[in-house]
Amino acid sequence: MLALGFTLSDYIAGVGATVGIMALLALGMVLVTGYAGQFSLAVGAFYGIGAYASALLTANFGVSGLLAIIVGATLAAMVAYALGRPIFRLRGHFLAMATLALTEGFFLLVNNFSFTGASSGLAVEPLNFFGRELVNTNEFFILNWVLVGLVVWGCLKLSKGREGRALKAIRGHEAAAASAGIDIASSKTRIFTASAIVSSIGGSLYAHQVMYVNPPPFGASTAIDVLVIAVLGGLRTPWGAVVGAIGLEVLNQFIEATLPSLLGSAAVGAGQTLFLGLLLVIILVARPDGIAGAVGALARRLHKRKSPPPLLTEPEDEDGATSMSELRRRHDSEHAAAQRADLVPVLEARHVIKKFGGVTAVHDISLTIGAGEVLAVIGPNGAGKSTLVNLLSGNLPVTGGSVILDGEDVTGMPAFKVARHGLARTFQTPCLFEDMDVAATVKVGAHLRGKVGMARSALPTPGAVKEEHRLDEEAGIILRRLGLAHLAHLDAKNLSMGQQKRIEIARALAGQPKVILLDEPCAGLNKAEKKTLMRLLRQLAAEGLGVLVIEHDMEFVMASADRVHVINFGETLSEGSPSEVQADPAVIAAYLGVAREETIREAEDDTTKSGSQPERPATGKAGVQA
Repeated sequence: MLALGFTLSDYIAGVGATVGIMALLALGMVLVTGYAGQFSLAVGAFYGIGAYASALLTANFGVSGLLAIIVGATLAAMVAYALGRPIFRLRGHFLAMATLALTEGFFLLVNNFSFTGASSGLAVEPLNFFGRELVNTNEFFILNWVLVGLVVWGCLKLSKGREGRALKAIRGHEAAAASAGIDIASSKTRIFTASAIVSSIGGSLYAHQVMYVNPPPFGASTAIDVLVIAVLGGLRTPWGAVVGAIGLEVLNQFIEATLPSLLGSAAVGAGQTLFLGLLLVIILVARPDGIAGAVGALARRLHKRKSPPPLLTEPEDEDGATSMSELRRRHDSEHAAAQRADLVPVLEARHVIKKFGGVTAVHDISLTIGAGEVLAVIGPNGAGKSTLVNLLSGNLPVTGGSVILDGEDVTGMPAFKVARHGLARTFQTPCLFEDMDVAATVKVGAHLRGKVGMARSALPTPGAVKEEHRLDEEAGIILRRLGLAHLAHLDAKNLSMGQQKRIEIARALAGQPKVILLDEPCAGLNKAEKKTLMRLLRQLAAEGLGVLVIEHDMEFVMASADRVHVINFGETLSEGSPSEVQADPAVIAAYLGVAREETIREAEDDTTKSGSQPERPATGKAGVQA
């Protein structure tokens, strides 16, 4: 790159230096939009802050160019940090409009105030770089692309570290990210701030390169150009910013060379905008991951052809054909102590209420989970079971009542704080993340136990490397325990439902919780996997972990739970040992329906008189319909 920079003509070097600046801006968009999934068009504002900071400080106050770049980046970071939290309360097109308004607001500011030169602009002093003035386009070409290389390197390191995984988790599923202990608002604000710093540096370099600034380059059109670059190259990889910046410049050169002969010189501007707009739509439909994503996918396919297929066989059931009823008998004899009344409460719900408008989804439910106990919560569909889990985990705020976790009142705490107090959970439908293999997905669950921040992840420091090695070892232990070690480097979202359920449990265990809430963990599991899961739950309970299971598989519930809590229409219907609940007429009625039971009894009476046997509906071993 250094040798190339000195051999290029002034024109090519100037174009290349400008392309480098656009690549920097696109890298800022990759950070906030590609990594974190937050659609931001604020790049124009931060680009302008850097440019005008350099112009004003060097021309009016005699500040060196290098110091002006640092001051501009600091100012951009302060603005981004101050506005990040309120802005990122918005989502989707509202977020895009708010960030675009930030760019347009900056444009109006510099276009109407005399201290910024208004529409006439400002002259900028040459960049003094360690005693050397940079005025040659070849020197800016080298400087700009060296900085692009450093930012790309930092982005790649960030994406593989603790903070990068957190950002991908936020992009994929915010509720799951929060349940892993990730402070979503802080993570969004930090990456927005990092993006602002990168964009500001690009603005400062632009100002010193052209030695003049005026408002037009910092408006909405630049934000759209940067978006086109990022989408063209690929939003989810820093290489996409580089490929997109170069690709867009090549396209612009081609359009400027060919459109005049086709449309006439007067229509070139409109034709160029139309062409780029159509190109953007085509890419979004045909190849959402852009050019870099397409190249990466091709490379992965070629690698798969050369590599032997991974071993996808499931671990053998160590108990062979052992039935659930036999496992239940073992459980009754081996874990009778776990059913004692003197278990230390690890999670308590006290008269919990949840209302959605005028509808009461959960009404006055109280339950307790002891350390070393498996509590099953059952009930018909729509009874309020998943709502209860969301209330206990902080994913939904309670309307009334309280939640006590390990002796501390966590009522009203957001999900990430509840997770940091020792509660982990899974979801009905597995919430896994794109662009993550199984091992990385499990390491997301350990986020709350990590200490490495964004800057240390991007460098990375020796401490960050050491922490990453520790997390790799812990993830390997958990995956081996759940029989998933052979899947560690496969894409988690491409596996079977049963495997995804177990991966979620592995992610929950990575946080080393005191209590774990499992929402329908048996869905998608075969019989062998269910028996393996039951043994795991008993092992976790034996280690002192509190376990709450919501499940419709009555055979599994009766074979694994110490106690069963039944809810119906948002209220507690019954509670007790599996055998007590199994025999409770109210529970049977809730599952089969009172009217249906009366019809069955009438049919039994009629057939008894005739001497024939009535035909009853099939039920699970719990005595209620599974």
